[in-house]
Amino acid sequence: MNLPRLPKRRAVALAVCLVASQPSMAAVAVFDAAVLAAVNAVNVSVQALNTSVSSLLYQIGTAINQQTSKVSSTVEAAARAQREFDTAQERNRRYEDARQRYSVPSSICSESTSGGAAEVAAAAAAAKGAIRPRGGVPIADSAIAQAVNSPQVPQEVDAARASKVHAQFCDADDHAAYGGSKACPAISTTMPGADKRVDSLYAGAGPNGKTIERTFSQPQIDAALMYIQNAYRRSVGPQLRKGEAETTAGAQYVGLVTQFNAVLSAATDPAEQQISDSTPNPATQQLLKEAFESPSAKAYFDQVASPRARSTNVMSAREFEFFEVGRRYANTAYQADLQSMAGDNLARELIRVNTLNAWLLAEIKTELRRGNIITGQLLASSVRQEYEPILTQKYRAVSGRVGGGQ
Repeated sequence: MNLPRLPKRRAVALAVCLVASQPSMAAVAVFDAAVLAAVNAVNVSVQALNTSVSSLLYQIGTAINQQTSKVSSTVEAAARAQREFDTAQERNRRYEDARQRYSVPSSICSESTSGGAAEVAAAAAAAKGAIRPRGGVPIADSAIAQAVNSPQVPQEVDAARASKVHAQFCDADDHAAYGGSKACPAISTTMPGADKRVDSLYAGAGPNGKTIERTFSQPQIDAALMYIQNAYRRSVGPQLRKGEAETTAGAQYVGLVTQFNAVLSAATDPAEQQISDSTPNPATQQLLKEAFESPSAKAYFDQVASPRARSTNVMSAREFEFFEVGRRYANTAYQADLQSMAGDNLARELIRVNTLNAWLLAEIKTELRRGNIITGQLLASSVRQEYEPILTQKYRAVSGRVGGGQ
């Protein structure tokens, strides 16, 4: 309903009159206003709380987002670092694998020494042919050369010659028996008993108590040859002259001597091979020069080499073989070489050691063959001694019966 506009004073007065006339309506209006104000205040508080909660949740969400970002960054950084580490490890593994496969250890220089073993053995075998009488082996001592290389003489002449040579090798036993005579003017200080002791073949002639030498000097070679002359090739009868050999008895004598020398050749073979294997072998010179490029091989050479090998850098076949075995087994410096080996290099070294063992076994087989040959000849000799008188007696019996029947 539209009311007419009243003047301001009249409107106020009218309101007062209405309130005065209707007290209950005024109270209700005041109560509604209070409720409305309270509601508004609650709304404002709720809105403020909502705002505060929203702000808090926003901050929490922001913090969570930030923390999640940090965790993600940390995880990503850790994953990246792990990938880089794995990549570096793989690269290093490949580098190490390549180094082990294709790097050449310092000890490889000494492997050419092993490769020359066949050459050294061939040279020693060829040199053995010179050891036999009048074979051309160099002998510095003229008395020994005459005893070794001259034809067989009567036993008494051969014994006198051996006594003359022995004067330079007189030992304490000889001097105690006949010292001061021509046969033993004085005890030898360098090689006592060298022409009658088997040590001259194994350790090399020298003073009492000397260490083993596997590469002989020239005087040691001469003494070893004289030992063979005394032990194996002493005379059983003189050689015939040309006119004597033309007779029937002379021809038979030559045949017997030939048969005797055939057996004697087998008997002296091991001793002559020992001298050949102990003679300086030129084939070892270049091999040792290459071996010295390996510090461990050079250290072992300086430790165990014979005086002759030290002075000339040339070994005998026998000492060369000992050097090859010892520089691996008895050489502490070789252990450092093993420590630096791995993978393929270590496998190769194991193969080299196995092949070295195979080589030594082959040498043992060769020695067994020689021993079997000598054993066979000894058996043949014993059989001949047993059956020769029996066959001779039977032959005479057969010849007698045939003669009587005629």
